[in-house]
Amino acid sequence: MDRKKLGLLAVAFVLLVGLMEVAVLKIGSLDFPVPGRSPQPAVADQPGGR
Repeated sequence: MDRKKLGLLAVAFVLLVGLMEVAVLKIGSLDFPVPGRSPQPAVADQPGGR
């Protein structure tokens, strides 16, 4: 493989990894509402429970 082709392949790989990271950050920031059975939140508003 010549140097020019290898360089282009390296640049394409870096761009691909960068695009995948941006996609993961966008997907991770989405808020999916999940229906729950409990009327109380999973995280307590006040320490100590109730």
